[in-house]
Amino acid sequence: MTARWFTYLVAVAVVGMGCGGRCWAQPVPPVGGGVGAPTSLGQIPEIQEAAGHFRNADYDQAVEVLRTAVKKHPDLPPARLILAQFFNATNQPANMRNALEQAIAEDPADPEPYAVLAELAVRNRQMTEAGLLYAKVLELADAKKESKRAASLRRPALAGLAMVADARKDWPAAQKYLEALLVEEPKNAGALQQLGRVLFQQKKLDEAKKRLQQAAKVGDDVLGAEANLARFYQEAGDTATAAQYMLEAIKANPTDFRTRLVAAEWSLEIGKFDQAETQAQAALKLNPESIEAKLVRGTVALFRKDYKTAQDMFEQAHLQAPGNFSATNNLVLALVEQDEESKKRMALDYAQINARVGPDRPEANATLGWVYYRLGRIDEAETALRKSLSSAGQPSPDTAYYFARVLNDRGRKEEARRLLNLALKAKSPFPMRPEAEALAAELRK
Repeated sequence: MTARWFTYLVAVAVVGMGCGGRCWAQPVPPVGGGVGAPTSLGQIPEIQEAAGHFRNADYDQAVEVLRTAVKKHPDLPPARLILAQFFNATNQPANMRNALEQAIAEDPADPEPYAVLAELAVRNRQMTEAGLLYAKVLELADAKKESKRAASLRRPALAGLAMVADARKDWPAAQKYLEALLVEEPKNAGALQQLGRVLFQQKKLDEAKKRLQQAAKVGDDVLGAEANLARFYQEAGDTATAAQYMLEAIKANPTDFRTRLVAAEWSLEIGKFDQAETQAQAALKLNPESIEAKLVRGTVALFRKDYKTAQDMFEQAHLQAPGNFSATNNLVLALVEQDEESKKRMALDYAQINARVGPDRPEANATLGWVYYRLGRIDEAETALRKSLSSAGQPSPDTAYYFARVLNDRGRKEEARRLLNLALKAKSPFPMRPEAEALAAELRK
């Protein structure tokens, strides 16, 4: 199903339903990839009629009308699959899944409902189920090669199987599926890049580099082989070799924005803040409008306690993308550490908005708790931080430090020590590490 067709279905289904924007909350990704749809969808009267029945909750009649549409336009998805998209667009996941199951019952040989269910399984991190479903899609797509709609699902199925194998660290299987995908799409830069990573994991370094070089040649905004290898070595814990490749990457592509940005992120990860700032500034010079570069530059400033620069970077990013959580959340942290009361009040406003938008988001509640603490509102700080811990599982090092400060002020020294030990075990740097170390030393006295 093409994105154009999916978008049209959503638009038809939601007209007059008053869904208040929720209809777009979690759309099922279109998986057909290249299936043709009529050029004048708005002229299909049956689609409009089916949408009317759907709005009136007359689903059986909607299906009957959709079946008529499919008979007249064989390139459309099956009626039950269209109905499933209607349910998805109106945030009815149980009905959507039921429609998909009915689609399979009506035509077990049609691969598309299995493909949508596979996407749902991936979203829910049910990788075993996703792998079985993608395998079924591939089997059925191969069996129905005469159908353009079915055949178009073969490539997404191979990509899905590679993703599942990667998640399981089954590198030979991931390599097999990626190579099969590349037979059909030899210039798929993403598949080439992923194959390079999979080969690296198998210590096939020459082959990995070759694939990464191919990816850089055929893809726009694809990192060079050296920068990718630096990332892979860093992930493997070999910082020294990663540093060698990162230096090679900068020498090979000194004016490449992505290379400079990755170099900045890598430098930040290993705690080289001066180096990170140099690379972040270079990235911003190459692409002054990049939100990613502003976020990295602002984060470096947070680590260096340069809160005014951090505020400037995060404000710019927030103005460009008001819905970007990282920009707003980090802007709060930059504002609350400054002396002006007006900035602290602004930090509280932003933090409260973030917590309302994402009430179960651990980072939002942790930041709100820290703002309350900095304002001397310790009871509210503890409430917000407890809420963050209850939904986080493993707290971030900064969150552990924030709560340790609250517990220390309440005289609960032992609990504070345990949280500080947890924070200081983190391998990666975090902005409040110096303060956490100082508090830990104080509690050891």
